[in-house]
Amino acid sequence: MLIASIAFGFMNLSVKMMGHMHVSQVVFFRAVVQIVLGLAVLIQQRQSPFGKNPKMLFMRGFFGSMGLLCYFYTLQIMPLGNAIVIHYLSPILTTLLAFALGDEIVKPRQWWFFGLSFLGVVVVNGLSSHVTWFGIIAGLGGAVFSAFAYNTIRRLRGIENPNVVVFYFPLVTLPLSLLYPAFVNDAWRMPIQNEWFWLLVTGVSTQIGQFFMTRAYQEDATSRVSAISYAGVIWATAVGVFIFAESYSVWQFVGIALVLMGMILNLIYTKSSPSKT
Repeated sequence: MLIASIAFGFMNLSVKMMGHMHVSQVVFFRAVVQIVLGLAVLIQQRQSPFGKNPKMLFMRGFFGSMGLLCYFYTLQIMPLGNAIVIHYLSPILTTLLAFALGDEIVKPRQWWFFGLSFLGVVVVNGLSSHVTWFGIIAGLGGAVFSAFAYNTIRRLRGIENPNVVVFYFPLVTLPLSLLYPAFVNDAWRMPIQNEWFWLLVTGVSTQIGQFFMTRAYQEDATSRVSAISYAGVIWATAVGVFIFAESYSVWQFVGIALVLMGMILNLIYTKSSPSKT
């Protein structure tokens, strides 16, 4: 999951660099790159791309696609750190959904850790003048869809090859990303100059991140894996400050610290007190 978070960090950077391109186009080209890479891996492994449970694989692809569209939109309209912090409610929601489905046990102390991270999210975004309610709603929507996607991945453990699970994501994303350009005039334009480079970085880094994230959710408890994913907050904040010259108040850094503190405490607690898997 740590490798995945670093790969997703490069994805976030590349999406932010293409803020002037409509999110549906970014998602479309990302899906194309992922499909090519995914097919190459499946052919090399002599693995069928259709899987054993296409219905659940489609659900994973649909939930992931909707979460991705919402997430990329927030990356383009909000400061990087704010967008990432909202999106990282998804690990908490993932664990809570796993608890609701009866897949895992959430112990009393963990609720306090979740609350600490959630408080951090509120502090970071509540004190920013660059965050709109529409952006917050889109970010929350992305986090909810991602939580459903991650739990679907968890349900596919032992049933599907991780590469097949990863392949279905762009396979479903591709047609969904074309809906907006199909109904809105002048919503599509071909990339120019270095946009091709950033689109390639988006696709490759996402493929790497998706593979390692899928392996992580299939091999360990959701609560432990989702906690480690919070490392992405660190990469996002650093990129926002040093590359995009974004500024954060002292209290916003306190909020980020609260998010990370909740993550670390939950990780330590779940490691010493194994969850139901």
